[in-house]
Amino acid sequence: MSFLFRPKTAVGLVLLLAFALRLLALWKYGLNLTLNSDDMGYVRSAQRLLESGMLTYHRADEPTVHIMPGMPLLLAAVFSVFGSGAIGLYAAKLVMIAFGVGNVYLIYLLGNDLGRPWAGVIAALGTALFIPLIETDNLTLTEAPFLFGFLLFIRFAIRLGRHRQMADFYKLMAAYLFCLLFRPTIALVPFALLGYFLLIRYPWRLAWKQVWIAAILIVLVLGPWWVRNYIHYGEFIPLTGSSGDPLLLGTYQGYGYRYGPPYKEVVGSIEKQHPQMSHYEKEKLKKEIAIQRMKTWYRANPGQWLESYTIKKTKAQWEQPFYWIEIFGVSKNEMAVWHQRIVIFAFISIALTILFGKPHQRELLFFVFLIAYFTALNNVFFAYPRYNLPLMPMLFLFIGVLLSSVASLWARKTAASP
Repeated sequence: MSFLFRPKTAVGLVLLLAFALRLLALWKYGLNLTLNSDDMGYVRSAQRLLESGMLTYHRADEPTVHIMPGMPLLLAAVFSVFGSGAIGLYAAKLVMIAFGVGNVYLIYLLGNDLGRPWAGVIAALGTALFIPLIETDNLTLTEAPFLFGFLLFIRFAIRLGRHRQMADFYKLMAAYLFCLLFRPTIALVPFALLGYFLLIRYPWRLAWKQVWIAAILIVLVLGPWWVRNYIHYGEFIPLTGSSGDPLLLGTYQGYGYRYGPPYKEVVGSIEKQHPQMSHYEKEKLKKEIAIQRMKTWYRANPGQWLESYTIKKTKAQWEQPFYWIEIFGVSKNEMAVWHQRIVIFAFISIALTILFGKPHQRELLFFVFLIAYFTALNNVFFAYPRYNLPLMPMLFLFIGVLLSSVASLWARKTAASP
């Protein structure tokens, strides 16, 4: 019976549980489980891509730079095989579920890479059971594939830092570019990677060589996207042109609501005055208004501006889960309570494991850099719990590292006692 207490066996059971729960959600809620928001926007975009060959989002006749092409391309690939009707939508949800179960396994592998396989099992169990992750794995959103690529990126970054092999570098770049095709917010994550490489004293000569290779790979992969955007809009758009609205919305968080007219009034006035503008041009206008609002706010009260863009926005990101639709009888209030407990325990775990987790302290600090990077980036724009959902498995991993360390210490003391 000892095989039942091995990490590999345990994670196998966790993977079965993760798959079963996600399939249960699909069976119970089917195609009715939808936000009728971004998820269906991606579906319509993929359908039009197959019909016309044009990548669109808000309007069928306007080429979009609102989103990266990854999600429409992925869904279009599924729809080209299964059709874009009910069967195709079910197939797309199954693909998302496959990514979700893969994420459960990848967070286990990260724990194993730290020499803490049971920490990986605990993290995998948390990822498997976390209701918002089960829900998003049943939606056609970017979360599941992005998280898959992101966890691969972290794993290959650690392997590259340890072994310094070009094979790991190319895998790292593949994961990074995969993520970039789904979410532009990962674009500057190499700065977090730089912090990790400084900690481990990565060779500068090798680093510069890999920087040049990385630049070439980015040009090769994103070059067609840049050309396409230039053809449609006559300017260089490296990723997306959708930052205006979240930047403007972010100026109404914290104490920002005290300055200028309400958000709906600002947007309504843009629509009224510029009805013929493309969505991209409206986003640029919103960005200009947002920057002006930030300047006005900062001049009026720099203390409140700073507090809003640090403390208040961080709190807005982390105090609530991204859980729009109640499933499995779990209410939004119950989920919020559990989410807050998990986040508090996770941040306590982060502090304790960084202080006392010496064998892999640098890797744990790398995880902290990543959490800090995404939190700070989201604070610049509209702080929203959805953007931190891909970070939850890392929080579960910190909890796993702490619990497995305490269990190991208790076991050693028990064995040493007469």
